[in-house]
Amino acid sequence: MKRISFLIICIISVYSLKAQIGVGEWRDHLPFNYAISVTESSSKVYVASESGIFSYGKSSNNVEKLTKVNVLSDIGVSTISYSEQNKVLLVGYENGNLDMVFDNHVFNLSDIKREMISASKSINNIYFIDEYAYLSCGFGIVVVNLDKKEIKETYYIGELGALIQVTQIVLDDGYLYAATNQGVYYADFADQNLADYSKWQRIENIPNYYGSHSSIIVINGKILVNQNNETFNDILYLYNGSSWSVFSNDYSEIRSIKRSEENIQIVTNQNILLYTTDFVFVDSISDSESVSINPFDVSSVDNNNYWIADRGNGLVKFNNSMEIINPNSPYTSNAFNIETSNDKVIVAAGGVGASWNNKFLNGSFFTFENERWSSKFNYDVRDYLVVKIDPRNQEHYYAGSWGYGVSEYLNNELVETYSYSNSSLQTIISGEDYCRIAGVDFDNENNLWVTNSSVPNPISVRKTDGKWKSFHFEGVISNILLSEIIVTGNNHKWVILPNGNGLFVFDNMGTIDNENDDQYKKLSIIDENGKIITNRTYSLVEDLTGDIWVGTDQGVVVYYNPENIFDDESFHANRVVLTIGDATDYLLKTEVINSIAVDGANRKWIGTEGSGVYLVSKDGTEEINHFTEDNSPLLSNKIVDIGINHESGEVFFATEKGLISYRGSATMGNDEFKDVYVYPNPVRENYEGDITIRGLVSDVNVKITDISGNIVYETTAEGGQATWDGKNFDGRRPSTGVYLVFCTNDDGSKTHITKLLFIK
Repeated sequence: MKRISFLIICIISVYSLKAQIGVGEWRDHLPFNYAISVTESSSKVYVASESGIFSYGKSSNNVEKLTKVNVLSDIGVSTISYSEQNKVLLVGYENGNLDMVFDNHVFNLSDIKREMISASKSINNIYFIDEYAYLSCGFGIVVVNLDKKEIKETYYIGELGALIQVTQIVLDDGYLYAATNQGVYYADFADQNLADYSKWQRIENIPNYYGSHSSIIVINGKILVNQNNETFNDILYLYNGSSWSVFSNDYSEIRSIKRSEENIQIVTNQNILLYTTDFVFVDSISDSESVSINPFDVSSVDNNNYWIADRGNGLVKFNNSMEIINPNSPYTSNAFNIETSNDKVIVAAGGVGASWNNKFLNGSFFTFENERWSSKFNYDVRDYLVVKIDPRNQEHYYAGSWGYGVSEYLNNELVETYSYSNSSLQTIISGEDYCRIAGVDFDNENNLWVTNSSVPNPISVRKTDGKWKSFHFEGVISNILLSEIIVTGNNHKWVILPNGNGLFVFDNMGTIDNENDDQYKKLSIIDENGKIITNRTYSLVEDLTGDIWVGTDQGVVVYYNPENIFDDESFHANRVVLTIGDATDYLLKTEVINSIAVDGANRKWIGTEGSGVYLVSKDGTEEINHFTEDNSPLLSNKIVDIGINHESGEVFFATEKGLISYRGSATMGNDEFKDVYVYPNPVRENYEGDITIRGLVSDVNVKITDISGNIVYETTAEGGQATWDGKNFDGRRPSTGVYLVFCTNDDGSKTHITKLLFIK
């Protein structure tokens, strides 16, 4: 098929164009490049990645995301299919969940997800017959009545009713055919008792008939089926009505077989093969001269446009030329560390296993700025675990990798990679360049401090003059794992020592080059009685008053007056008592705390290993919010890291399933009123969200009055932002008119007045 051109178009979704989200609102930051399934209606194309779905308007060119934030009930999509007859998009999940997406609502059918089944529950394929959807599942076949929105029946079709994985179902000439991991089965569709396994027969004249088959189509009694071959190429077998023959064994992987009214599409790991319905080869869709495709699925209703779900390009439209269509998003769902500065967010996309072994993810990080994501890759590096922005230059930052040293970037371009050959960093493999870095931070003089794991000199610093120096500390923390490092307001350096080694704190009292003045201490996490609480530490942060909050496997502990660490012989951790209703207990004492972040109101956002995110008051004694994957759009209850955009109050959560954010009510306050504004303004009659006043001095009093001076609302700002729900003290919306917003600090020395128009 002749190629006229190859055009790449990155479409920005309507959703991502919103300059702001309201306080209390969520938005996802999920990748759609690795597409797994595609389907189409008369007006839209739907393409799915494991993270979610987006639609593309055929005539409007609009892109809209369908994710757990706004439509879907879950994450982990396995397949999608649209029924034009029933006007419904079905979304199947790896865990057996099923969403029915209609024009104006979504219905969730969670019966399979909730069922106790020992086999996989994954919905592998969806096939429509009239008002029924036949789901090919990891254990059998489930029939869903779309009109009644309920499961009609389930077929266990293996020998003696055994659970077998069904990968695809088709109907032809009165027979249902099922490709499974134990052969191809068929049954008389007219039989009223297909739930009886004896009604299903396995076709046994196919070569290796008991093998695993992933895709099948049947046309007028002719069967084309794919047989998986783990050793060599997959094999396509064709039954011509009387005998079987090898149709093709040229491709290592056959990913799907589709048919339209006019042709057959065979999706391989290299291209898409086009055949007539008589199985005569016509053409293929493959790489252009400049761009490679990695097709996973295809849809073509009219045979003019081929819509390709591509592993790397997202949605590819092919019609003599190619267009790549994607919402703006990070390239992958990998997220390990979040760094923020002003309105810039950078996500390090590496990772390590439970034993601190490499995941060998390509060196990559994703930057969110001006409401746009951009992706950066360094293929010479693996597993970026931390990114730190230079406080004096937002375009200058360093990335620490697990085994590949420290990378320096300026204006998104790699400047240098530092390792044992050109810095004081040490390698754990003699003669090889393998420097494990999991922590970097700047001190008050802009020197860069680095943790270097499992080596004799485990701390290094890159000074402002570009020279490097390492520290031994008399072997106290030599040859063990080190992760996060933070530099506090008084220039102390706190380091996490994983694997039950507690914490390490040091201070360069004189100059960096004079080690004789250094002070350091290895800390066990002990209480006021000298009893060890735990030594398993996972996260730490300095709050706005200078206290150090530490996340452990026994919840959260706090070090008050940490400047006294080297002078106070009774220096100890404090356990915070949290009150929820009538119950009191130590703050999250049974939870592993992977991350703690401090917002502009000095409140603590706490990310756990398995119970989601908590927002607690500034002293930790009051729970304000608790978000889980069940009560919110949160993607997973396992939180890897938390970062806060202090300009907007948006809180970013790195989870094991990707990145999502929530607009908090607090921003970082200013010393002076700066660019104060109200959003939205005017407040329209149909607006029901919170109204925010930003750019405030920290914790000022805010009064909202009508033009005559009557107070309709009063609150205290959370950091540099105040919110109003748009109701007066009686709980009603005030009358249409201009309202004044008076802001003042405690002693009245700093004041500001602004206006807003309210429409009832």
